[in-house]
Amino acid sequence: MTGFARWEMRQELSLLWQQCFGDPKGFPDFFLSHLFSPRDCLVTTAKERVVSAVYLLPAKILSDGKTVPAHYIFAAATMPGFRSRGLMSSLLKRAAEEGERRGDCYSAVLPADEGLYRFYAAAGYEDFFQVRRVKLSAAELSKTASLDSPPNGCQPDWAGWNRCRTKLLAGNSGSLLWNDRMFCGAVSMSLVYGDQFVCAEGLSYALCRRGKTQCDVLEAAADQHAFPSLAAAVLKEAPAEHYCFRFPIGCSFFPGKGTVERFGMLKGLGGRATGDVKPYHPYLGLGMD
Repeated sequence: MTGFARWEMRQELSLLWQQCFGDPKGFPDFFLSHLFSPRDCLVTTAKERVVSAVYLLPAKILSDGKTVPAHYIFAAATMPGFRSRGLMSSLLKRAAEEGERRGDCYSAVLPADEGLYRFYAAAGYEDFFQVRRVKLSAAELSKTASLDSPPNGCQPDWAGWNRCRTKLLAGNSGSLLWNDRMFCGAVSMSLVYGDQFVCAEGLSYALCRRGKTQCDVLEAAADQHAFPSLAAAVLKEAPAEHYCFRFPIGCSFFPGKGTVERFGMLKGLGGRATGDVKPYHPYLGLGMD
């Protein structure tokens, strides 16, 4: 049986998450405590237990200078013993129907690997979002950094940081935007996974994932004036030998550097086509990957 989740299913949803993704209990429990809503989760049950689930997180797609309602497919999972039965395909079909019913115009997803890109393509999704990945040494990044940047002591301002992100993407039609609550939730989920949030002047920020020698900057939002301060903060707060930034295509930082990579898919609902948003370098970026 397929339908919306119930509040009392959170323990089962946590167990499903842990078994399918191999995450410790604290990761799904944080999501289910802070971002879960039954109306944003569809489940399939067998013998009165959850065997498959998908989350339809509320989002918006930037369309020709305006925004239209959308949802972001997240943490789609099926118990190993119930796979290859078409359960997830049926859930995604139901998700599109329910999304359209609540007014969503598009459905976005960030597949984790090539096989899942093919799976979602079979479900009607198209390659859509892209990023420009720029790799720099610490020495190269330091050439951009401001030498007189103030210490990193920013006060929490989720609405302000989200405005900075929205402003950065104003020219990237087709990009996925979050409301303030979901922006906070997406960043907070990354922090639970051990990522680091670095902020600087002008409400600029960087979400960093540090490895042994490289720091992956999952998202950086800053205007041209604030980026030197942000670069200095990243070098100080997330030291590494090398840095790899994910930028929206068209972003003016480090022109001529980097490679363009696909980074997510989109599906139109209610007869809409992805081209209806007049896409111009559409960016997803903050996908809780």
